[in-house]
Amino acid sequence: MTAPSEAVPAEEGGGPARAGARRLLAPTIWLSDRLSFRAKYLLIGSLVGLALLALGWPLWRDARAQQQLVQKEREGLQRFGQQARVLRQVVDWRSEAARAGRTAAATPGAAPAPATVAPPSAAALAATLAPLLQGLPADAPAAQALAHQAGGLQGLREGDDAQRRFAAATGVINALLALMREQATVHRLYTDPQLDSGLDLLTQRLPLVMETLAKQQDVMLLARSDMASYVLGAQVVLSESSQALRAGLQALQRELPAAQALQPALEALLAGIARQQDAADRGLDTPDALSGLGALVVQNLQHSERLQQDLAALADGHLARRQTELARSLWVVALLLVGVLGTLAYLFSGIYLGTLRSLDRLTRGTRAFCAGQLQTRVRLDTHDELVRVARDFNTVADEVGRLLEVIREQNESRQRELEHLVARRTAELAQSNAQLHAASLRVQEELKLAHDLQQAILPQHFPRGLDWAVHACMHPAQELAGDFYDCVPLPGGRLGLMVADVAGKGVGAAFFMAVARTLLQEAAGADLAPHLALARANDALCQHNPMALFVTACYAVYDPVNGQLHYASAGHPAPLRRGANGQVQALPCANDVALGVMPGLDYACATTPLAPGDTLLLYSDGITEAFSPRGEAWGETRLRHWLADSGHLPAPRLVQDLVDTVARFVDGAPASDDLTCLVLSRQPLPPASAPAMPTDIGPRTLLLDLEIASRVEEIARLAQAVDTALAERSDLAFAVNLCLDELITNTIVHGLGGQPDRRIQVRLSRTPQWLEILVKDDAPPFDPFATEATPDLDAPLESRAVGGLGVHLVKTMMDEVRAYYDGGGNLIVLLKTLDA
Repeated sequence: MTAPSEAVPAEEGGGPARAGARRLLAPTIWLSDRLSFRAKYLLIGSLVGLALLALGWPLWRDARAQQQLVQKEREGLQRFGQQARVLRQVVDWRSEAARAGRTAAATPGAAPAPATVAPPSAAALAATLAPLLQGLPADAPAAQALAHQAGGLQGLREGDDAQRRFAAATGVINALLALMREQATVHRLYTDPQLDSGLDLLTQRLPLVMETLAKQQDVMLLARSDMASYVLGAQVVLSESSQALRAGLQALQRELPAAQALQPALEALLAGIARQQDAADRGLDTPDALSGLGALVVQNLQHSERLQQDLAALADGHLARRQTELARSLWVVALLLVGVLGTLAYLFSGIYLGTLRSLDRLTRGTRAFCAGQLQTRVRLDTHDELVRVARDFNTVADEVGRLLEVIREQNESRQRELEHLVARRTAELAQSNAQLHAASLRVQEELKLAHDLQQAILPQHFPRGLDWAVHACMHPAQELAGDFYDCVPLPGGRLGLMVADVAGKGVGAAFFMAVARTLLQEAAGADLAPHLALARANDALCQHNPMALFVTACYAVYDPVNGQLHYASAGHPAPLRRGANGQVQALPCANDVALGVMPGLDYACATTPLAPGDTLLLYSDGITEAFSPRGEAWGETRLRHWLADSGHLPAPRLVQDLVDTVARFVDGAPASDDLTCLVLSRQPLPPASAPAMPTDIGPRTLLLDLEIASRVEEIARLAQAVDTALAERSDLAFAVNLCLDELITNTIVHGLGGQPDRRIQVRLSRTPQWLEILVKDDAPPFDPFATEATPDLDAPLESRAVGGLGVHLVKTMMDEVRAYYDGGGNLIVLLKTLDA
């Protein structure tokens, strides 16, 4: 066996220059050794791209900031236009209010009190101010002032004079002018180096001129002596504004030659202002000269508004062109960056794909060679270093092929030897498996036989009386069970009932169960009291118990004559009794030791009556300890609730219902213990409406007590039994068989609906004077004597109704017939007098 080869050291030749380069580039070499080709190309491309982005980002960011600033200025111009329109509306409203006040004062016969002419549309005018405040900070001083003045304007009443309306409108105008200046600052309209003079004219001078032109007229229309100062102040403002307007437009024209187009509009406005000043001077001297002042004011307001609109359009157009240029700059920068990055990505992708193609050929060749295609060779059409790798791979492939051929020859020789050994060993294993399978089949057959035998030794047919019935079942958890039940007939018509549970499971528990059942049967057959029977069985088990097993048992003796139940328990769960009222209680039971633990023990015996309608349940702990898939035990509480709800059922149905209920709870989970139960049910007393029983006929002698299945062919077996019981009276046997044939046929066909698995009990008793025939079934309420009408025997045969003749025959042949339902089935009583 050859030793593993060591790793080939890296080539370090090349002289001092190459060694120095390696030391200088050591970090990048270390990084390159740990990255794939894809990661290397991505790293280099990403670094180049980031460098380009770092160079181009400031240019793009500055252009973007300038574009946003221009957009903000344009938005400011739009907001200013809205404010200017509202300003003109307020100015016109104030002038209209002043003219209305003067007209009211000049009306002949007018009272000296203030004019009561209401300002037109004051509320509507106040409503136009609300949109100007939308989107503004609530704490802005100008916005707060305008909102306050708008409230004052809206609060004007019809009795307010013209001066009050003038003051309210002037307050709104001043607040609006302040808002226009503030919003111009917010939207940076004064910071534009080319438009600052023009925007100053637009946002400050022209609005002030418009307000002053109208205010000069409005003050003079009020015709109050204390308003003269307002008139003189307006003249001063207009004179200063005229010079400022001219200077501002000249400055704008130096920056924007296109502003030359505004010169005619400005000259027209300035000429109008001069004419209005002259008219105002004349109006101060002669009030009648005010009639010409109004037309000049309207004309000058129109000139101001036109100049304002032209100036706003000029500024907005200039800003729009600048915005377009900035957007074009953004696109140029973005396209340059994208183009450079795209070119680099294209180059890197081509180089990477070429390298990847060579690597892919090497990879596919290596995989094919490793998969067994030893003739695989790699050929590259490139001129890079990967050609050397492909050449070395081909050399290694040639050498490996030669070595594999040698190994193949050696393996073929070893394979032949191994195949011979495997064939011989396989034959031996097959023979062993066949023997194990045969043994397993024998064990399964023996277990099945033991299971069948164990089930066979348990009673499969259960005794029943006219007013009581017994039924039981046992379901093993495995193939063999340790539980058992038994019904032992005792002298005097009494019945011994027992349920027992052997500790453990499997074959040992099954054998111990058979021994315990035999000993308990012997003790019960000796007609011992329950506690004495348990004591005898315990002593016998202790003598023959090499496996140290034990068994819990409950043994009870029921006397149908008086309904008394005598019982004793050896460590077994106490029996449950359900009363006719549905209440469930556990019978008092001493906690005695299980059988087979210690010899010489005494057991306690208790007695309790079973009244009509009571149900007795003996059970093993496999019922209460049945577990659901969640690990929850069914428990005694559920058992009591079930017995309270279902205890009225007949004994066979009650046992089956218990098994089904536990199976639903377990829901397929593996059984933890054997499930065993025994039910003794007494039928309730017949209802008060039932037919009265015949007079007591005295002590009876039992002639026949037979239980048959609900099948018509069973009637022949019953007839033979009747003939045997009445062998001395063949005539009487014929009559009895005839009546029983009719009644049982009716019960099977009509009462039970043809069900073949039900049971019918027939009992014959006699006294010196009477023969008593009792027929008991568990069918639903059915009275053959009430359902059949008496046939008309005198009518012609073809006109007689079908049915009823057999029942009529029974009534004729018997002296007394009775039928009633006792809650658990139908009872038919027939009485026949015996001739002396």
